[in-house]
Amino acid sequence: MPRGRLARLGLVGALLAALDGLWVEPRLVLLREAVRLPAERPVPLRIVHLSDLHVARETAIERRLLRRLAAERPDLILLSGDLVADTKSPSRMAAHTEAAARVLAELAHLAPTYGVQGHSEYLGSVVARFNHTGVTWLSNQGVVLGGSRGFLLLGLNQQVGGDLFTSRIEPPFKPLTVGGSPAFGRDEEGNWNDWASYDPGGAGLADNSGALDWSGYEASCELWLGDRDSEGGLSIHNRYGIGEDRLLSLGRASPDSGVVPRFLLGGRGTAFTNGKLDTGLDPEPRRWYRLRLRSEVSSEQVTLRGKVWPADAPEPADWQVWAEDRSPERVTSGTVALWGRGGSVAYRDLKVTAADGRVLLEAPLTGKEPPSGFRQGTRASRLALALARTAGDTAGLPRVALTHAPDVVLEAAWRGLDAVLAGHTHGGQVRLPRLFPFGGIALTTRSTLGSYFDRGSFDLPSRNPRGWTRLYINAGVGTSLLPIRFCSSPAYAVVELGPGG
Repeated sequence: MPRGRLARLGLVGALLAALDGLWVEPRLVLLREAVRLPAERPVPLRIVHLSDLHVARETAIERRLLRRLAAERPDLILLSGDLVADTKSPSRMAAHTEAAARVLAELAHLAPTYGVQGHSEYLGSVVARFNHTGVTWLSNQGVVLGGSRGFLLLGLNQQVGGDLFTSRIEPPFKPLTVGGSPAFGRDEEGNWNDWASYDPGGAGLADNSGALDWSGYEASCELWLGDRDSEGGLSIHNRYGIGEDRLLSLGRASPDSGVVPRFLLGGRGTAFTNGKLDTGLDPEPRRWYRLRLRSEVSSEQVTLRGKVWPADAPEPADWQVWAEDRSPERVTSGTVALWGRGGSVAYRDLKVTAADGRVLLEAPLTGKEPPSGFRQGTRASRLALALARTAGDTAGLPRVALTHAPDVVLEAAWRGLDAVLAGHTHGGQVRLPRLFPFGGIALTTRSTLGSYFDRGSFDLPSRNPRGWTRLYINAGVGTSLLPIRFCSSPAYAVVELGPGG
């Protein structure tokens, strides 16, 4: 074939591929996938599974999806997270959140809807807004759906906790040497939010007593940040240890996080209804600062007050920041915790005092061993927490995990679950056409399972009597990073549970 003709054919092929990836698949195509999950008893429920909507505004594909789902007449709708398009612009994020909330409210109007947080639902304002859509959110907890002939749904929160076999083993917080003196902190580079919570004793996985029951108290400590990218702060009313993405904090984020790089009041799992959140203080690296954070709890509201100042300077007479939270999801109790992200962070001289003046905790954090009573991360894996935090008799019920990322399937199979419903991969979002070597496989899925597990159903060896656990990975509806889908069309799934799977 002449080179000129070959070049023209190549150009036409490239243009057609670009048209498909930029317009046809992400905007015009919406697949319906029929999925069967194993269950030894009849489960007369018609279930729709959705994931990765990444809503930024209402478009034709969201309207088409809602019409299609109304025609399906589902008994239940399950959401695997990443429902809003993430952005670092606060104003754009607010607009995206409202658009996504409208879609979620329409889903909840069609059928009882249950969801879990993915990677994009991390802001307290987003979570609080979604709480008012009619969707029931599960954070590392289980719920029985369908009664005695139904199934146990275990909802896993991507923001809180890890999984056996796929999570880091070494704790990030440890004794450090800062300026020649010992302190407690982290020096690991990375993008994880790491937590060290005060959670002593042999409390069960679902036990809310002890420090988890602290309410209306004051905490103070000294904080050292190693560089401009280091993030850290002090948290109270913290419920991370038992798998809930709920807390109040005073801390500093890095300049590239999308918020001002100053000490701010913040909350997760809630949104403040009033207040002044910015201290105006952008800390100097490698200098000690003192943080003081106080909560006041009444039957109608939670009030938060905070101040930050250089440790070698006098304490300001007045509180620099305050927040009032009258929302239904306000966080009224929890323990004290330290957090770090992105660089070196160190702490010392932590003290917690009750409203009546009783000292609840004094921890110098300056020993050569990790301080007693502190827990790294959550009490157990997300799935272990969800199993422990399930009410009622679940014996004999099929067990299905709802999660954002599919990596938990290794632990789910080890624990003998029947099935896992996941998303996150977007089916690869870009896949090689089948006419290429290794065609049809995703280029990347951003999952520890590898690109083979990109979309669709897979059976993994399991400890259950059947001998296998089924994993279904939903390709999702939206896009992330780039508005492209190539050989990986958007999809929703209609799920049936039944004998044999």
